Amino acid sequence: MPAATATDFPPHPLEQPLPVALTGRAGGWLSAYRRYPVFSAAWMRGRWRLLAAVLVPVLLLSYPLFFAAPQDRPYGGLLATAIEVLIPALLGPWLGWRVRRRQWPPRREGWGLAGAVAVAMLASVGFELLLAEPLKQKVAEMTGAVDEQGKRRRVAMIVGVTVATPESGASAPAPPPGAYPRDQRFVLAVNVTSRAAAGFLLAGGLGLFGWRRERRGLQSLARERALVEAESRRREAELRLSVLAAQVEPHFLFNTLAGVRSAIGTDPARASEMIDRLVDYLRAAIPRLRSDGGSAATLAGQLDIVRAYLSLMAARMPRLHWTIDVAPDLLAAPYPPLMLISLVENAVKHGVEPKIGPVHVEVRAARTADGRLEITVADDGAGFGASASGGGLGLANIRERLQQMFGERAAFVLKARPEGGVAAILTLPME
Repeated sequence: MPAATATDFPPHPLEQPLPVALTGRAGGWLSAYRRYPVFSAAWMRGRWRLLAAVLVPVLLLSYPLFFAAPQDRPYGGLLATAIEVLIPALLGPWLGWRVRRRQWPPRREGWGLAGAVAVAMLASVGFELLLAEPLKQKVAEMTGAVDEQGKRRRVAMIVGVTVATPESGASAPAPPPGAYPRDQRFVLAVNVTSRAAAGFLLAGGLGLFGWRRERRGLQSLARERALVEAESRRREAELRLSVLAAQVEPHFLFNTLAGVRSAIGTDPARASEMIDRLVDYLRAAIPRLRSDGGSAATLAGQLDIVRAYLSLMAARMPRLHWTIDVAPDLLAAPYPPLMLISLVENAVKHGVEPKIGPVHVEVRAARTADGRLEITVADDGAGFGASASGGGLGLANIRERLQQMFGERAAFVLKARPEGGVAAILTLPME
């Protein structure tokens, strides 16, 4: 039996009902078993209750048969029929339950359930072919429903209408399967086929299709839950991002304006340049800072913010020099908003400002051997000894966002440079 598409998702506990989204809320006492996993214990007991609810009225309808003449009472036939019904109805679900308890992989479990149904179906057909007639003969001998030769009297039963004993050939025993005349072989084939079909249904054959639907439904629900959780995490990250931006902007603006105010009296040209660079920065940054998270953010857009920021910082601190080295074919690559500017701000705050003398900040981008995007923000500033050693709130935020967005596919490391300063290396998948 082909197995349902296998996807890694937690197996649903057999003793718990399936999600309402999968089964619906409808269902009375007899059909309540459908709310449980196929071939589970609750599903199996529910099917047995349903079988009992069908067999009890049949037995009540068969009760008048026992008022017939003793030789015409169909004890053997009723017993054989009951056994033919109970064998697949009890054995198939029980074997299926044993298979599901083992929690095999989907493909193996599917074949195991199909084998359980097949065993129960073959057991029912085998009883009909090999044991039904001897059982009827034994019951006939015990109840006296035999002729002068000791052969059982054949009884034709029409439940609820009449009981009749055939006039001719009534006592002739059923020949073995290999000795049937040609016309009776066709009848035997029809009987075996009908017994096999009934055994398939009673053993839970339709449950095999229900098992496939159940797995696909659980897979779909798991995928939907994962999407909802991912969306919730994304919105939470965006909210923290907006709060962070709202906290950073006033602090940054106040410092810049204080520098402009200080330079107006001593160096009006530099103050004017700082204002121009501040305007450039705000034009580049504000539309992106106020976005909803920048699902369409690209490396080029983030570099525009970085370029405007470094120009402004260089106007405030003439000893700062900076370069950006990015290949043109990487500019269209998607890039999470505010991550790059956070790294550059960290380099300025902890590398440039504490150091006396010229400092160089470099931003590089390259494609790694495995096809990912690697961004490096390096400075030759004060290094870890004069900074917070990479444990600030902004860097922690970056690490958390990377884990939420990319999991193990992204990496972020800080390392000391041999020539002094720190290099922050951020590696992201290109999709």
